[in-house]
Amino acid sequence: MRFTQGIRVRCADGKAIAQLLQEYDKNQSSLNIMGFIGARLYADRDTPGQFLIMADFSEVDGTLTAEEEAKSNNQRNETEGWYAKLLELIDGEPEWIHYDLLYHTGITGNLRTG
Repeated sequence: MRFTQGIRVRCADGKAIAQLLQEYDKNQSSLNIMGFIGARLYADRDTPGQFLIMADFSEVDGTLTAEEEAKSNNQRNETEGWYAKLLELIDGEPEWIHYDLLYHTGITGNLRTG
């Protein structure tokens, strides 16, 4: 099963959040295998300046659930450093939301060619 951790934030500069996420992703490629799959950043169309970060996790070797992988990832120095930088960018406190994946439709190729 997959687990998704969401962070809803207010920020004047969504591009700065995107850049922070890109740096985190780049740094993840050189670290040990863990349950972090990747992240997405959404801009709220109805509320300018509001963003949603969704980070996806999965089981790696069966010893930890996807949720436990997320908790373990949150305790890593790299993640704590990333979060400190995020707090410098945003206005106010972030809102945390957590989801278990129950169903997912996937596309394996280009939307036009399949």
